[in-house]
Amino acid sequence: MKRKQQHHWVRRILKDLLITILLLIGLGLVFNSQLQSWWISHQSQQKVEKISHAEVKRGQQQRAEYKYENVKAVSDDSFLESQKAKQTAAIGKISIPELNIELPIFKGLNTQNLTIGAGTMKASQKMGQGNYTLAGHHMKDPNVLFSPLSRAKKGQMVTITNLKHDYRYQISQIKVVPETDVSVLDDHPNQKLLTLVTCASGNPGETRRLIVTAKLIE
Repeated sequence: MKRKQQHHWVRRILKDLLITILLLIGLGLVFNSQLQSWWISHQSQQKVEKISHAEVKRGQQQRAEYKYENVKAVSDDSFLESQKAKQTAAIGKISIPELNIELPIFKGLNTQNLTIGAGTMKASQKMGQGNYTLAGHHMKDPNVLFSPLSRAKKGQMVTITNLKHDYRYQISQIKVVPETDVSVLDDHPNQKLLTLVTCASGNPGETRRLIVTAKLIE
């Protein structure tokens, strides 16, 4: 009888222990996601505040990659990748006040830079000319990186700057396209545009792209 009671007691302890472990894992995943979002926002804001004219000049002179297919989604490595991005020279900033977006702009596309900012998508593009295109991540947190673009509306203002000149654009078009549609990057005669590209959602494996286009007004 005592042996049965002991076995019952051991099974109960193990069951309670398993439930506790699963609960801790669940809480860890939830808080890890929240911590990741906070960290990315914090690192991004610090970078934005410290960008200087000298840094922009360095950033414009450095080499860059433009292979979007090599860019990995933000993962647990973002804590380290964001530290590397902070040491990389930015070439400007992008601001959309109505969406609470304020991010550094980096030359080219790579995994580490996109953990805290936006990256240029064409090697020869210049601010205020042609179709200036930027890519950024869409996270599950609706307030991080380019995630707020899902709330973009026509008429909202977007400012990009290289710290020497500010370029103000007004959002004119919002659409979702397949990831294979690269025509959104094309220049258009006599038009000065800003095209912002991100995933249509924060879901893993998302194959559609949200495209926000704005026209230069000054």
